[in-house]
Amino acid sequence: MENTQPLKNYRILDLSRIWAGPYCTKLMADMGAQVIKMESLRVYDSHRGPVTPAPGIAAYPDAEPGDEPWNRNGWFNCLHMSKYGISLELTEEPGRNVFEELVSISDVVVENFRQGSLERLGYDYEKLKSIRPDIIYVSMPAFGNSGPWKGYVAYGIGQEQLCGMAHMTGYENDGPMKSGINHGDPITGSHAAGLVLAALRYRRKTGKGMFVDVSQQESAVSLIGGEVISYQISGAEPERIGNHSPYFAPHNIYPCSGDDRWVTIAVTNESEWQNLVNVIGDPTLHSNDAFANNDQRMQHQTELDTLISNWTISQEMYDIVHRLQEAGVPSGPVLRGPDLLEDPHFSERNTFNNVNHPQVGPKWYPGFAWKMSLTPGQVHWPAPTLGQHNHTVYNEFLGLTDSEITKLEETGVIGTKPTGSRII
Repeated sequence: MENTQPLKNYRILDLSRIWAGPYCTKLMADMGAQVIKMESLRVYDSHRGPVTPAPGIAAYPDAEPGDEPWNRNGWFNCLHMSKYGISLELTEEPGRNVFEELVSISDVVVENFRQGSLERLGYDYEKLKSIRPDIIYVSMPAFGNSGPWKGYVAYGIGQEQLCGMAHMTGYENDGPMKSGINHGDPITGSHAAGLVLAALRYRRKTGKGMFVDVSQQESAVSLIGGEVISYQISGAEPERIGNHSPYFAPHNIYPCSGDDRWVTIAVTNESEWQNLVNVIGDPTLHSNDAFANNDQRMQHQTELDTLISNWTISQEMYDIVHRLQEAGVPSGPVLRGPDLLEDPHFSERNTFNNVNHPQVGPKWYPGFAWKMSLTPGQVHWPAPTLGQHNHTVYNEFLGLTDSEITKLEETGVIGTKPTGSRII
């Protein structure tokens, strides 16, 4: 299939690991950029999982790691579709020579190592710029490339706590709670993708590349600006209120019939409240002064939630949602994994792409979060197995001969099998 996508003329050398960096480059690949995913045989991407994992881990198809588990992990395969996969050891002189050739043909280099890792190998921005003067170098350490915490290590699991998000999340009279995923990673990846586009636009206008310093921590902090401003004005910190709203009631999730089935209901004005009352049909909601207006409902949320739960508990989740939406009441089902794959709305919009991976078989993966009429997103091929595209990249992109590639393989500079089990 011909690549007609908007970033088809750009090449990105992706050294990143786990989620934040790979999500950035995934977005680039989704829009047609040629992304070269580079890994070490000794220390490959952690999302591939260990060399010898225990059976029964859900990240592998049918919870079975198989003979090459590093090529079967769902986390990795979800984030690296349409990318070229190569291996290369930067600690070896021949590998360093090849790396510098890769930099020379790339528009962007992306990494999210611990601060200074690439510099300690001799490759800071000035060195990369000497190889390719207009290179765009995106560095994404946990705390950025400056400041007293710059050398600290952190992962997405700690970013919500460090940015203040977890402190405001949770239930009343309970401790801080993190979300179900590590939000800091994909948030940072999204920010970095936008910055890459801005840097490419700047280079097109000026001919100059740049160093882009992306702090994963600051990406997460940027999402709680309203709470920071509110504290400066009022001196009050946000309270933990679970699924309630600080402004409207009712605003919660409510149990439905079936096992672990829930529905969200969020009323934001009096018209929506009256519509909800009419659908429920409970005279108590009409006549009780405790629910006469939003201020009263905010003060009596426990009683209100009980009445609504008594209505929802005996009804099917989707039926509630359709009835409320038809009446103009904001409502939605709390979907589980199987629900997402079976939902007709997602199906019609092709939210998930069926991709046939050589060591996994056909599976559904999250696709593209946007629809571009002239340049739609495309999955060109499944996530690469370790070192899958070594010959393609080193021969077709760099012009290395078969004998030169064979020598790199024989000396362990490149390959397709891990030489160690250490992952980062």
